[in-house]
Amino acid sequence: MKRVEAEKLFSELVDRTRQQTPVPFIERDAERVLAAVQTAADFWEVVRLSHVSMRFLCDFCNQLINGDFAAASDGKLSLTDKGKELVTALEIAPVKEGLCKACEGRGIDISKFYGSLSERFSEICKDRPEAIQDYDQGYVTEATSLACVSFAWQRGDIEDKEIIILGDDDLKSIAAALTGAPKRVLALDIDRRLIDFINEVAEREGLKNLKAVWHDLREPLRDEWLRSFDTFMCDPPESIVGLKAFVERGIMCLKGRGSAGYFGLTHVEASLNKWARVQKFLLEKGAVITDLRDDFSSYVNWNYMKEMRSWSWLPTKALPKHLWYCSALYRLELLKDVDVENPCLAENIFDDEEVATN
Repeated sequence: MKRVEAEKLFSELVDRTRQQTPVPFIERDAERVLAAVQTAADFWEVVRLSHVSMRFLCDFCNQLINGDFAAASDGKLSLTDKGKELVTALEIAPVKEGLCKACEGRGIDISKFYGSLSERFSEICKDRPEAIQDYDQGYVTEATSLACVSFAWQRGDIEDKEIIILGDDDLKSIAAALTGAPKRVLALDIDRRLIDFINEVAEREGLKNLKAVWHDLREPLRDEWLRSFDTFMCDPPESIVGLKAFVERGIMCLKGRGSAGYFGLTHVEASLNKWARVQKFLLEKGAVITDLRDDFSSYVNWNYMKEMRSWSWLPTKALPKHLWYCSALYRLELLKDVDVENPCLAENIFDDEEVATN
């Protein structure tokens, strides 16, 4: 296949996908998909490696299949001879990974912060409540929670600090409190199962610096929480409304300049267009992004996969056998004092055209 013919076919694939999908994308995203398909046969690995939104990925893959550029079955996706000719002519190389086995690509050695405490945390997590779809839950691996706290500790945001966790199915509040380093850790969550579990662990383990309180983050925060913490952490919904709401609530809890916040953002449910909107929002709030670690957080596969909205989009349906849903870790730091508006949120904070897992 000649280059000119390949470019024409590629352009037609992109145009047909653009007519199909409501999610913003560019030609580079289509190239990322073709690179990932060359590297992995497992569809969920293609999702992880491609770094594009799942809605676009599924729509583009369906166009590849319809055009006989790819074939899919039993959870596998592969290029046909025609597809291989296309990527060769376009000079699209396979994805290459070089992750560090010791830190799993996070760039932090949790053993230097936790030592044997990591085993204690693992024992505690065995009795955690299962993730449920009602609250768009999906918790990260134990290593991820420990790495997040370790990273924040390294940045000076844990020891002798007051920390608030907004939504805590990841149990980062327990991970932080176990170290004994923070002055206090407060966890807020809408799931009463988690509140009871965290408070039971705090009592059983003698964690006097830890407390969990029920709160619906769509409702205004209590006055006692405003401008009262050095650090916040949250794992917000991936809708643009929900993400802004959680992060803004977190910022309102910070004491002011120099205070820090941590949150996650995926590629699966957030195009780079959404990333740009989030980053602009942070700057408008007087926050600067000091650190961004892509693919920092790995999520345990939840038990409602077949009920999530994206199941109907998949070009081939099979439950994942490995971890596939990852998010980037953002650290922000405030450059100005906090403006507190604290409104009630009447909008749907869980849904937009890119959301895939609710």
